[in-house]
Amino acid sequence: MSGPLTPILLIVWKLLVGQMELSQPQPSGIYPPPQDKPRRFSRNALIGIIIIIATLLAAGGYGGNRIYQDSLQPNVQATAVNIGTPSTSPSSSNAVNDGRVTSPGSFDYTTSLPGTYTLVWDNIFSVITSKSVSVTYTVSGSTHSHSFTVQPGHNYELSFNLGNGDRVYGNFAVSGGSNDVNFYITAQTCTETVSFSFTLVNPGSANGFATARLLEDGKDTTWSNRYYVPQSGQVQGSGTITLSDCASHILSVSISTQGKA
Repeated sequence: MSGPLTPILLIVWKLLVGQMELSQPQPSGIYPPPQDKPRRFSRNALIGIIIIIATLLAAGGYGGNRIYQDSLQPNVQATAVNIGTPSTSPSSSNAVNDGRVTSPGSFDYTTSLPGTYTLVWDNIFSVITSKSVSVTYTVSGSTHSHSFTVQPGHNYELSFNLGNGDRVYGNFAVSGGSNDVNFYITAQTCTETVSFSFTLVNPGSANGFATARLLEDGKDTTWSNRYYVPQSGQVQGSGTITLSDCASHILSVSISTQGKA
């Protein structure tokens, strides 16, 4: 027998042998030694020793097995990651269309997609009269003032590249003719849809659950899924995600969390 109980059993054995040796009668220097009469442990003492040994064996076996089982863990990894070719969807729209605006006018818009956003003052309805416009606007936290003239039959534009959730707001005054002008905000945006697949492998020492996530330039996207991966086994995974722009990105699959099944 080996393991953490071996020293304990040796100690118990030595105690037993020692007790038996001490139990032997000692000779007297004066009187002749009496006949040897072996002593025996009392029945209660023997039962007690047996109970102690049995308890130690049971506790050691349970504890050792518990420690061993706790040491078994999965080790799920994402392999054979395949990122498909993106399918792009460019879009052009009027994010705001106020139509004919008589001075003064104002605007306040928060983007829902990154892209190019353009403030447009349109005097196309006028044949003869030009319009003078003075505008004060705030974009990306910076405030600007600008004055310009919109010729008849033409328009004037101010464009900005904005991210998702950016706000542009301001007010303007128009003079000339009926002091009016068409005003709208155009949005040039693009989204792309990407499909991907991967294989989860588990060379660890236990069955496990793992959460796989798609990363965009090293940051979490909205896609994730949880998988059961058996020990020494593998599981196929796949998904599709729509990104908010059509720029070039590095996409990868990562295991964010995992645990024993």
